[in-house]
Amino acid sequence: MGNMAKNKSETCIFCLIANDQDKETEVIKKNKELVCFRDIDPAAPHHYLVVPIQHIHSCLSLRRGHIGLVKRMAEMGKTVLHDQGVTDMKDIRLGFHQPPFTSVDHLHLHVLAPSSQISKHMQYKFIPRTSRFVTEECLQKHLKDNAPPVLSEESLNQNEPHGKDALCFPCWNTTAMATL
Repeated sequence: MGNMAKNKSETCIFCLIANDQDKETEVIKKNKELVCFRDIDPAAPHHYLVVPIQHIHSCLSLRRGHIGLVKRMAEMGKTVLHDQGVTDMKDIRLGFHQPPFTSVDHLHLHVLAPSSQISKHMQYKFIPRTSRFVTEECLQKHLKDNAPPVLSEESLNQNEPHGKDALCFPCWNTTAMATL
């Protein structure tokens, strides 16, 4: 492991959790590639994070070759929900925040259930098809199409409509917020 990767794994909280170096976080499920644990600020009765053990900065870092990783992250999330007694798999939400809306610079999948019970004061963080929250299906589609996985920061800052290469969600705007 290079110095840069080693330094990141020593300071990134998700790297510490994934490598069993954080004694406060209870790992719910782990394999050789992924780890799942509860979100420290849950937005729903079941709110878990699935992270790769390898440090990957964010969904901006993903390419076509990462489709399988995204699928496996979603599969682990669904398995954990099932193991925790969640039976209505239609009332779940799986997705990623993209910069600048990330709080930890380590790729992580939010797994929420029931999505109908997401806290009112946190709903805005988990609205599908917005620039803030990219569903795992949408991310997989764009990785498969080899399109850029997210909007450019310039486009986000200018609130410009995005073109054919943008993610499969309408432009994020106050109309989406008004529906909450």
